[in-house]
Amino acid sequence: MPALLTKNLGVICPSCDFLNVVAAVRCMACGTATDGSAPPAPRIEVPRVGPSAVQAMPSDLEATTPGSPLPSAPHDGPPGLKRTASGVTPIPQVPGRPPPGPTRPTFESSGSRPPAAVAAGPKLGLTVLAGPARGQRFRLAATGAQIGRAKGAILFPDDPFISPLHATLSIRDGRLYVRDEGSTSGVYVSINNTETIPAGGLFSTGLRLFRFVGAIEPAPPWNHEDVLIYGSAVPNNQVQYVVEEIILGDRPGRCLMSPGPTLTVGQGRCDFSFPNDEGLAPRHCEISPLPDGALIRDLSGGLGTFVRVTGERPLKAGDRLRVGQQTLQVETL
Repeated sequence: MPALLTKNLGVICPSCDFLNVVAAVRCMACGTATDGSAPPAPRIEVPRVGPSAVQAMPSDLEATTPGSPLPSAPHDGPPGLKRTASGVTPIPQVPGRPPPGPTRPTFESSGSRPPAAVAAGPKLGLTVLAGPARGQRFRLAATGAQIGRAKGAILFPDDPFISPLHATLSIRDGRLYVRDEGSTSGVYVSINNTETIPAGGLFSTGLRLFRFVGAIEPAPPWNHEDVLIYGSAVPNNQVQYVVEEIILGDRPGRCLMSPGPTLTVGQGRCDFSFPNDEGLAPRHCEISPLPDGALIRDLSGGLGTFVRVTGERPLKAGDRLRVGQQTLQVETL
């Protein structure tokens, strides 16, 4: 071909017939030399990795002549690349995140489970329903509280009937208990419908305090050698039951002796009647003698009949206490 034409015409690839630019040495489409020689070895592409893993990477590696070995990679590869037998393999990483740490053992994998949470009991408190401190409210601590005139968390310093340390309220296993700490006037708790008390037991209704004395046996027959102490006659061959009122200072007041099956206390038409006591119902309670004590039945309609605590007694929400002149009710907060 004349030299003038080769300088002005494009070059057609002898392999793929692609029309290349003027004086092209290799085909721009397949890389074959335009003079008919063998094409160069294919280029090797290296996958790109995230910018944080590799700071600078060439887009490709230069091809070598056929039959020559590939250029060896440097001994220390760029960060984020792991060397394998076939070359450099990228390890994808999330930019800006540290590599994951060792797996932390869980309760399931270790064969044990976390301890179950202990169910907390209800929060309890006391409200003063009657007495000089009426209207006051007290929140009990998780373990309870003490009541007194000079000691404890619940204080009534102006109540002359309360001992310095009068009673202890304790909470165990979610239940509330009251214990008399040897007080002079005692601790009284409202009954639910009925309660059995022993001979000599104390109970309270309204503003009154009573003692169930118990049974009085008939007098023994007199013989001429004995001298009897003079007193009111007791019916022969009949057991009498005695209830007495306790007045201020632990002194006996009115006393009732009866052989009947029940004794009643109330405002009117009862065995013990107190028409001026506003804390009493018309028929407040009745006492039924038993061989070893008496059964007290509350008929007050919510005003309450109280018995003296001996030892420790459980309480629940709604129960009422009498401590000195104060009447307190247990409440759930």
